[in-house]
Amino acid sequence: MNKIKNLIIGFLTVTYLILLIFFSKDVGKAVFNSVNVCIEVIIPSLYAFMVVSGFIVSSNLYAVLSKPFGFIARYVFRIPPEYFSVFLIGSIGGYPVGARLISDMYNEKKIDVETAEQMLSYCYLAGPAFICSIAGVKLFSSVKAGIIIFSSIVLSNFVIAFLSGLKRHIPVKTQKKVKLKFNFENIIKSIYDGAKGIFSICTVIVFFSSIIAVLEKLNFINYAARKIFEYSDLNYDDSIALVKSIVEISNISAFAPNNFKIMPLVASLLSFGGICVLIQIKGFVPCGLSEKHFYFARIISIFFSYFFCKLFIELFDIKYVCAMTYSQIEYSQSSPIPTVFLLIMTILLLSNISIEKTKKVCYNNNR
Repeated sequence: MNKIKNLIIGFLTVTYLILLIFFSKDVGKAVFNSVNVCIEVIIPSLYAFMVVSGFIVSSNLYAVLSKPFGFIARYVFRIPPEYFSVFLIGSIGGYPVGARLISDMYNEKKIDVETAEQMLSYCYLAGPAFICSIAGVKLFSSVKAGIIIFSSIVLSNFVIAFLSGLKRHIPVKTQKKVKLKFNFENIIKSIYDGAKGIFSICTVIVFFSSIIAVLEKLNFINYAARKIFEYSDLNYDDSIALVKSIVEISNISAFAPNNFKIMPLVASLLSFGGICVLIQIKGFVPCGLSEKHFYFARIISIFFSYFFCKLFIELFDIKYVCAMTYSQIEYSQSSPIPTVFLLIMTILLLSNISIEKTKKVCYNNNR
């Protein structure tokens, strides 16, 4: 069985390599666009959160930040109160931040396997900055539309957290004091780990852009879009945007603007995150943790997010609420130069770490 599997993977890899050469012009254009997305959106919105979230775990600050939410943590989520900050930070930091926090806590033996697996299923969200800028402003010309979508997904994760905790006992309240560890070693380590994390995220996004380009040239995306177009109310262009967004979530910006009927669909897509993000999350999850709760929760969240967003639209006159901000929106594009320098420093940093590790291995071998 493994022999057949290896043959199939080998055949697909060689075939993909040939297709990359054959469609090199289109792949190059797609990769260039995805690099711009990383420079202008992903790195500015995620890098600082990746660094700070790592420091919060290594310094034990997560336990202090969770204290005001002890009641909700124990009786609603049914998790130890000191873990609630992971949910909060994961909700505002971006897709991989929650998984990164849980992974760090698991590796440092600060959380048990069962709790880590369950929390992984709902500590997952694009973050308000990404949602309000990409979904809110770009699609609906309104930050308020982005807030409604964000609120729908947060509420969906809250319900999933509540359901996940039903089979768990209410945690016993302990008087254990957590010692904070503020030192330069933790800060530098968090910066290094954040650099590695953001670099890996960007490389996955860039690689997936090449996959989308190849699938598009082979008409797979167009074929799937035609089927969606036939059996749904979406027009053809929005159907293509839907297929691409399922693969890589930043493609939601390709939907037709100011079409409020698709707001629940956009909420569902952002709640799911796309295949590209799911693979990123898998890269952060340690070997000892299972992702089955996570994948099941993402499927459930698609329906919850859609329902809550639909409910908010029914409760509020969404067109009127969003129209009030049309004249206030000003589009501006900041210079990508600082982010380019940040990316270069990240690469140099990773290179230095690799060199130091190599020197250390060589030194130990010589001894």
